[in-house]
Amino acid sequence: MFATDKFNEKIKKLNLNEKEQMMLERLVRQSSFSNKDSVLNSPLLFEEAVNFVYKLNGGVIKISPSDRHLIATLRKKLGHLEKAVQYSCVSTRQFSIGKDAMIVLPGGKGVERSVHTQINFMNEVCWGVQRKDLFLSESLVGEKVLVRLNIPGEAVYSTRVNIIGIRENTVLLKHSIKLHKEQLRRWLRLAVHFPVHLEYGEKKMDGFLVDLSAGGILLSLPEQVPENSLVWIQFNLPGFGMEALEIRILRQLHKGQIDEKMGGIAHSASFMGDFSETQEHVLQYIFKERRAQKVS
Repeated sequence: MFATDKFNEKIKKLNLNEKEQMMLERLVRQSSFSNKDSVLNSPLLFEEAVNFVYKLNGGVIKISPSDRHLIATLRKKLGHLEKAVQYSCVSTRQFSIGKDAMIVLPGGKGVERSVHTQINFMNEVCWGVQRKDLFLSESLVGEKVLVRLNIPGEAVYSTRVNIIGIRENTVLLKHSIKLHKEQLRRWLRLAVHFPVHLEYGEKKMDGFLVDLSAGGILLSLPEQVPENSLVWIQFNLPGFGMEALEIRILRQLHKGQIDEKMGGIAHSASFMGDFSETQEHVLQYIFKERRAQKVS
């Protein structure tokens, strides 16, 4: 059923067994797609078919464990986890174990708390992140939280999901097919004016951070810092406190001359080392400021 010679050749290369082929046919037959090539070639259409079948059968929990295992195996064998970055993730089931994630917890008086963690569990029914913070307690079971996943150089995905349980060192989360995607290359840089302290070698100086993005910054400094220098900086990010991290000076703008508007020498720089938590804080700050600008 639905078979073509070209399709059968693809199946042989993927080493799909009989049960996996039957599940592929079931996904196509019970969804709105007319041929198996659609879910074979596209991770987006595969997830759409999976979500449709789960809904049609009364939810994922109504599908037998063996069939859920077949679907998860198909996702891997078809290469859809790797392809997801090239297209777009449309389901949390496409996220990978080991990826950094940020959980934003609701707080009193409109205050939010962010917990940096990693995905450490994944199946068709639910997924989980490491319980790295005392704030991720059993009292939060049933609460809806914002989860944000950063794919470096590609995009940031965010979704609101329910915490469905705590198991040892894992916080279990409900799957979501409602993902919001922010394209990294489309992010606007945010003009700021934050005091910054800088150290490299035996030198120390103070300047200003004048431009902020998820991947780098623009500094205004009283003197030139050599290009490619590795530098430690500290600055206060409103709402998050003091950030300290390593950067690499990329170049000096305006031929290293003082920019009259900035009052110093402009240096572009990129984040270095393990900066994922700072990057997440920067993203949240940019999102918040952009929302405020839209409202005003």
